[in-house]
Amino acid sequence: MNTTRTVLGAALLLAVLSMPTIAGTILGTSGQTVYPQTTTSSLTSTMAVYGDWIETIGSATTSSSGVSISIIDKFNGAQNTTAPYAGRGKVTLKITTNGATAGIKTIRLRGGIFGEASFTITVVPSPTVTNVALPSPADPFKEIVVTLTGTGLQNAIDPADGKIVKDNLVNYITVGGDVLVSSVRVLSSSEHTLQFKVFFSGFVQDVTVDLSFRTAGNVNVPLLNGLKRRIRMKSANVRNYVRSITFPNGNTFDKNSIATVRLNLLFPAPSDGVGTVTIGGRSITTGLSVGNTNRKVYLKLVPGNAFVAVQNGTPINANGITTVLANPGDDVITLTFKVADCLGGMPGTVNTVKIQTWMHTTKTNLPPNFIEQSFGVRCTQ
Repeated sequence: MNTTRTVLGAALLLAVLSMPTIAGTILGTSGQTVYPQTTTSSLTSTMAVYGDWIETIGSATTSSSGVSISIIDKFNGAQNTTAPYAGRGKVTLKITTNGATAGIKTIRLRGGIFGEASFTITVVPSPTVTNVALPSPADPFKEIVVTLTGTGLQNAIDPADGKIVKDNLVNYITVGGDVLVSSVRVLSSSEHTLQFKVFFSGFVQDVTVDLSFRTAGNVNVPLLNGLKRRIRMKSANVRNYVRSITFPNGNTFDKNSIATVRLNLLFPAPSDGVGTVTIGGRSITTGLSVGNTNRKVYLKLVPGNAFVAVQNGTPINANGITTVLANPGDDVITLTFKVADCLGGMPGTVNTVKIQTWMHTTKTNLPPNFIEQSFGVRCTQ
């Protein structure tokens, strides 16, 4: 940590002390922060100065515009038993800034046996952000790079902190299931630019993240007292997905019975035109038309020859992909089909089969586009 050499004394006696520089937020500030030599707390405006007979001073003043100073209490050397300056006089000061310009400010102490002396503090402006730049990925994403432009952004600590905002006033759309911020890694940090990457525990489409940055080492950097920023991160197109596959009447079906399967969607299927859905009481424009994949699901039963279509049921393509559509406003697609084959075995034998689903593309077997669920078919006499 940097140190500041402070001269406290004049006239009769001088004491030259080297004190650690510790940040303190000064009450009454107007966009400015004072970094005095020592503070009793990083959240108060008080600071301590020491020296032989310093408790006899009558005034503490400054000619710096926007800075005011007052004496809170005094201790003589016998009363001061606190290291590292035990035995020397101590004066606690309160410093207030009100629109003070950035830079070094001189504080003067006068009076009594102590005489006269001065020391300096540094007023540092708070960090500013003038622009936030980030991409709008076409697909759901698990990581995203954000660049802040402004002033006082240097020396940011890696990693930073981030937390997703989850309430009914902000959008929160994943691809199904809860997601957290895994980490926030600082990629670069300079006076005017701060670039970082946010990592999520799962795929997200529209989230708002509260971010917090700090610095270490250089106490005259604005980020020492921190920078907080709330940023919305969103896909170019918010996409629907099969959230889960469930079986309302059980997941084992007898040969020649009618099976019922539910495809549960992430959000209700939009109506004709550009999709608009309501999530958490807020309307979201999905950016995808209805004829596209926000209401269309592709599915395949494996093996296909074990199932056939029934009247008023789901049209089953035994040799390939079956396409089904969600009705506008529905977030469930109900499938019905007949179990034509139990795949062999004695009566009572249960064999495992699968239903596979895709949204947006059938060219991948990876989530979130692809969801697979096993179920059973039972042989009967």
